[in-house]
Amino acid sequence: MFTATAITAGLIAGAVTIGSALEGDKPLRTSADAVIAQEVEPSPAAGPLHNEAPAPVTSIPKDDPTRGLVYGGLVPAASGDKCVGVYKVNEQGLCTHGPDAPPRGVDVHKSTAPVVATTEKPADLTPTAAAAPSAADLLSDAPPVLDLQTGKALGGSAAPAGTPSAGAGAAAEGSKVVCEGDGSTGNRVQVMYVHAPGNDRFAQYLASFKKWASDTDTIYNASAQETGGVRHIRFVTEADCTVSVLNVELSAASLQEFGASNKALAAQGFNRKDRKYMVFADANVYCGIGTFNGDERPGQDNLSNFGPSYGRTDNGCWGGSTAAHELGHNLGAVNNSAPHTSKGAHCVDEWDIMCYSDSPYYPKMQTLCPNRAEDDRLDCNHDDYFNTDPQPGSYLTTHWNIANNQFLFANGGTNPNPNPTPTPTKSPTPSPTTPNPTKSPTPSPSPTDSTPTPSPSPTSTTGPKVTVGQITTNSAVLSWTAVSGASGYDLQVNGRSIATVTSSVVRLVNLKPDTEYKVAVAVKDKSGKTAKPGRTTAFRTTKAAGPAPTQPGTRYLMINSLTGQAADMWGGSTRDGAVLIGYQRHGYSNQQWLFEDAGDGYLKIRSARSDKCLQIGGQAVAGQYVMQQPCSSADSQQWKIASAGSGYALTAKGSSLVLGTSKRWYYGGWLLELQQPSGQSYQNWTIQAAS
Repeated sequence: MFTATAITAGLIAGAVTIGSALEGDKPLRTSADAVIAQEVEPSPAAGPLHNEAPAPVTSIPKDDPTRGLVYGGLVPAASGDKCVGVYKVNEQGLCTHGPDAPPRGVDVHKSTAPVVATTEKPADLTPTAAAAPSAADLLSDAPPVLDLQTGKALGGSAAPAGTPSAGAGAAAEGSKVVCEGDGSTGNRVQVMYVHAPGNDRFAQYLASFKKWASDTDTIYNASAQETGGVRHIRFVTEADCTVSVLNVELSAASLQEFGASNKALAAQGFNRKDRKYMVFADANVYCGIGTFNGDERPGQDNLSNFGPSYGRTDNGCWGGSTAAHELGHNLGAVNNSAPHTSKGAHCVDEWDIMCYSDSPYYPKMQTLCPNRAEDDRLDCNHDDYFNTDPQPGSYLTTHWNIANNQFLFANGGTNPNPNPTPTPTKSPTPSPTTPNPTKSPTPSPSPTDSTPTPSPSPTSTTGPKVTVGQITTNSAVLSWTAVSGASGYDLQVNGRSIATVTSSVVRLVNLKPDTEYKVAVAVKDKSGKTAKPGRTTAFRTTKAAGPAPTQPGTRYLMINSLTGQAADMWGGSTRDGAVLIGYQRHGYSNQQWLFEDAGDGYLKIRSARSDKCLQIGGQAVAGQYVMQQPCSSADSQQWKIASAGSGYALTAKGSSLVLGTSKRWYYGGWLLELQQPSGQSYQNWTIQAAS
């Protein structure tokens, strides 16, 4: 079901030595800014560790729905339970500190307006006789795509990873984040819009969700710069270096309770260990609420270093600050042993994005950081939960420091949006007893002041290590840490140089099924001199699925051989008539398909999400879109699936037309349509079992 998980860089708490992944040839030093490659994937501890066992919550506060303080589904954890000191999310095995109070002046029952005007229009679904797309059309915003057999570039941007590019889905100003790797592999924060059936406002708010997510990244990195470091949120990103936002439909009933919504998300596959979910819920139950582990141990087995975690922000508080606050809980802030703990997962030393007086003790607040702009920064005086360079022997070298969380990363440059506007609504002067997620932070310090070198320089003797992800039977995505000052990268496959690229992300296509490949990268400096290649990374493509994917009950992904996007039921919708698009591969249930025998050599393709079948949208003519409808014996729901090239061609019954990727843009993906067969790779599909 999911992309291959590569070993990712880990952050080591306490005094550690730092390697070339961050410092190049600089002398070794000790700092929480250390990022070193993990040769083995860390495993979570069996349970949280505390300095002192927290006192169990003895009672649940009375609900105050006018402020979003709703405790339905939360159970006080007893002594000995891993959630002791906070609440259990009923039936989910997760812990939470409970709902967060809104800032003064914020009405959780009012709708937050979009902060970015909607400019994108959906594709016209009317069949068109326009010319077929070219690889350049479909890969305009993608990393370079290289044909291994010819060494030719089929398309894609040549810009280095992290450089915004323009294209069909060009982002609004201030919505970029720093791209890292291939945007998908490894520990990532996945942004999602969650709504009830009949209340889908994804198109209206998509640009705003991207902007608010970028605002959270600005908050984290600006806070890191206060201690001389760099920290970006490792988001799931799209090719244009904006966050990937998933459109997810849940029942209206499940949105009324945190535990129920988490359970419904998990049922759709949103429960990955390598994901933390930043949820913008189109509901008005809470201001915000998030899962929290309360684990104080400083090592990489800290429970907060793993998913799944859920940080939910409801419509009345949509914005960057509330989302940043809930993510802070997911990352492990604030522990009961912290010097300024509230004993309820917050802190009491204003001004600070994680600080307010909360249950069960409602301690008195202290104004130790008088600059109110710091209310959109992490950790007043950087002594409770976030510091990229804590002093030896200090609390954050012996206890969990969220600056060390593997869902953050320290390389990659600066956020291009130093002045976020995370305001859900214009707020008056904040109360000293509640957080103020509406106050805009001051501009970030100059990124040249203290940004560590993100990678070895071109004069280093060897190139960076390659990470391989998104492996299929005929393709794989390669990524590596960008090298400052590099003019290009010499990509080597099985010891042979196949191309020089300027991007640090490349997709290889036309690979052979069930075959091992060895890849390495050598860095070219500005004079054209090529250094030695880095360490070789080996991977194996997946096995071909066979003549036709008809294993009963098996769920498959359909991955386009050119774009690498998966066939996706738009918005995860269960409604009749929802359209099929090519969307960034994530492997959740709306990208999973079951193939069923329809007789006479034809198959029906059933959505694992909706239990409905793919059907052409009208007459079998070129340009006709594909939708879902209740499964039937209609010819319009029958497809012939035959081997073609390194994948499959899907032909609609009663015609010679095949399923292909169009050049019609549809909210983050390409509309899929019937096309005259041409043998082009955008009409070729890798079909492999979800895992």
